[in-house]
Amino acid sequence: MAVTTFANHKGGVGKTNTVEALAAALAAEGRRVLVIDLDPQGNLTRRMGYQEHEVESRPTIAEAIREHSPQALRASFLPCQWEPDWAANITLVPSRIELEERVAEAGVPLSWQRLHKALGQVAPEFDDVLIDTSPTIGHLLHLALVASDYVIGSTSPTYDAVRGIYRLIKFVNDADQRAGLGLRCEVIGVVVNFKRAGVANHETRTESLVKRLGDLVWEPHMPLRAGIEDADERAEDPLGVSSEARDIIKLRAARFLKAVAA
Repeated sequence: MAVTTFANHKGGVGKTNTVEALAAALAAEGRRVLVIDLDPQGNLTRRMGYQEHEVESRPTIAEAIREHSPQALRASFLPCQWEPDWAANITLVPSRIELEERVAEAGVPLSWQRLHKALGQVAPEFDDVLIDTSPTIGHLLHLALVASDYVIGSTSPTYDAVRGIYRLIKFVNDADQRAGLGLRCEVIGVVVNFKRAGVANHETRTESLVKRLGDLVWEPHMPLRAGIEDADERAEDPLGVSSEARDIIKLRAARFLKAVAA
């Protein structure tokens, strides 16, 4: 069992796409996957089948962190609503805007351990735990990192997005941050999304990322395709898109399993 956070200090880079696609590929292989939406925007929650009004009056990740107990976390569980049979292998911890209230707890002693405490008895019930995060290096990301074994950066091939990856890696590897928060996680990969063939800027940014990070950058890169956006818009499973995207998703899942087993 591995707990993995997906992050970047820049939004709109495909973090949620990466999480839902990996969850789908792992579930399709029969693995039990717990997906945690740790973004107040709740985009992953919607894409797995739940509109905002459907989670307004029920427990979500916000309550699980506030109570920091396994019972509160389990109370928030929802089944993924995608149509394929394998979707039954995915359990969602939904999010809503009230998650923002947890940010104010940043100054409370040991508050950054609350998600870790809630997950302690729950994570072993699954083969994989995937955490989607908001584009911040603040308290919500701290919660995820403290609870995680691994970190995967998700980026688009643009200047600001790549810079966000460098900031993320610097933060995770900083000795003072690791000691202060008690981090044990390590960055095991960076995936590139929304890459457009023949666009000079995209090629340049991708090349510079690979030059700096080497094998940490996973290949192949996910191209910009309307089919992926359409699946997100309709809250459909990401394996139902083009064969090209589906093949890349499966390759990423294989790389993930190899990395967490190492």
